[in-house]
Amino acid sequence: MCGRFTLASDLSGFLKEFELTLPEELSHPRLYNVAPSQPVLGLVGGPHISPEIMEWGFLPSWAKEEGKFKPVINARGETIAEKPYFRGAYKSGRCAILADGFYEWQKTPGGKVPHWISLVDEGVFGFAGLWSHRTFPDGSEQATCAIVTTTPNRLMAEIHNRMPVILQPDAIRLWLDREARSAELEELIAPYPAEEMKAHEVSTRVNVPRNDSAENIKPV
Repeated sequence: MCGRFTLASDLSGFLKEFELTLPEELSHPRLYNVAPSQPVLGLVGGPHISPEIMEWGFLPSWAKEEGKFKPVINARGETIAEKPYFRGAYKSGRCAILADGFYEWQKTPGGKVPHWISLVDEGVFGFAGLWSHRTFPDGSEQATCAIVTTTPNRLMAEIHNRMPVILQPDAIRLWLDREARSAELEELIAPYPAEEMKAHEVSTRVNVPRNDSAENIKPV
């Protein structure tokens, strides 16, 4: 699963790919330890691609405010088209959650060892995601999301048995296209090329969400 990630890079160049500038109200600090339940920045489709702040922890639009459902941070790409919990969002609520790296914990005889994984150039990318928008009787609203995961590439296989689906701008456009065919979307739910990624061990300080600084991603 993907349970923590980073977004500490300047987003301006990446957003220019979509002819977007980030509104001041959506500007963010450099984030080195994004955790579940926290707000994240995503791109959503529609007539035009636009930025959206969402809470990391998906709840379907039909879930009642006082319902029994718990927020879900990851969605298995192999089953999102069939599972009732995600089926509606997969059809019409796909999103891309912006990041520049993520953490995963490798099981070892001495315990779980955290690693930071990024693209080789440490640039911004999008996680394939699903999002939902709920409106409550009192008029309040909530947008939530989950990161889509898939089988690992050879780099990730040494660390964990799952990895998030990583998308570059052209793939994001297709993922957000409401007219995209099922076969096209299924092709996107695949491991990102291992040769275009890198990983290194980091300090266990990342285990604590309040530890949010560049120290988190320094190699041990």
